[in-house]
Amino acid sequence: MLILLLTGLAEAVLARQDTLYMSVLNSRKHRIGALDNPTVGLFMSPDGGKTWQHKGWTGYIRTFYTEGGRDGVLWSACGNGVLRSSDNGQTWRITTGWEITEVLKVKVDPKNPSMVYAATAYGVFRSENSGETWVKRNTGFVKPFVSDIIIDRSNARRLLAASEDGIYGSANSGTSWKKAGLSGMGIRTIIQNPGNPQVFYAGTEDDGFFVSNDAGKSWTASNRGLTNLTVYTIACDPLKAGTLYVGTHGGGVFRSSDGGKLWQPVNDGLTNPVVHAITVLPSDPSVVLAGTLNGGLFKSTDSGEHWIFNSQEEAQVWGLWVH
Repeated sequence: MLILLLTGLAEAVLARQDTLYMSVLNSRKHRIGALDNPTVGLFMSPDGGKTWQHKGWTGYIRTFYTEGGRDGVLWSACGNGVLRSSDNGQTWRITTGWEITEVLKVKVDPKNPSMVYAATAYGVFRSENSGETWVKRNTGFVKPFVSDIIIDRSNARRLLAASEDGIYGSANSGTSWKKAGLSGMGIRTIIQNPGNPQVFYAGTEDDGFFVSNDAGKSWTASNRGLTNLTVYTIACDPLKAGTLYVGTHGGGVFRSSDGGKLWQPVNDGLTNPVVHAITVLPSDPSVVLAGTLNGGLFKSTDSGEHWIFNSQEEAQVWGLWVH
């Protein structure tokens, strides 16, 4: 009976299909007015990247967020502001006014979905009512250009922000900020380890990859084997705690199996070395997808050892997300 139960669980995991979302910021094949077959905007795959369909918005989208707890509610960040959809991406509404533009990331508090944060070229904006109104929250920033923001899973009032002058932290939901390390560096991305909330990773412009093992209080460079030091994107294997991937500017994809202590390039078949986005499928972590600059989307089924072209020829794939 136990063997049958375990077999059934394994089959259920293998049968699961991950829903993927992809933002295409630009495409050399884009034709103005091509509404019948749009090549930019948000795309969705219901089957782990086998097929893709456009999701309603034909403008540029830089990032995307699925809101937990409310089915069908999606958020996107774009040059025009913050977008919200309540029908799973069929239609979109701009929630911000003219004063909030160049939005690079949007994040929603998983425990309080009414609390939304936008990281922009002009700092951090916060909404406490699901995007109905927004307030700038830049107290403490020296250079308010913020490219990413993280809500600490263990304490939703605690935030980390990636700026052009290092990492900033907030202990009060963004009301005020203090420097939290890597001063003077341009930070491109921050993520929290999915298995250990004390561990954070940061990717920088020209300074490589950094690790924090104390919830962002201190940071250590970890660049051994990383021959390109501009890190745009970071992804973790959800089942193997030490397996990480980074996408770089000009060096393609690097993989580490020891939490970032040692890196190796994994680029066989990846024809474009500028990687803006990377994600690992939870249902099958051997499947990795990488979005490139003007090269489209690539897929690996062997943990990055080999890559094949997947979708969006000659397109700039800016972001990838799994729901």
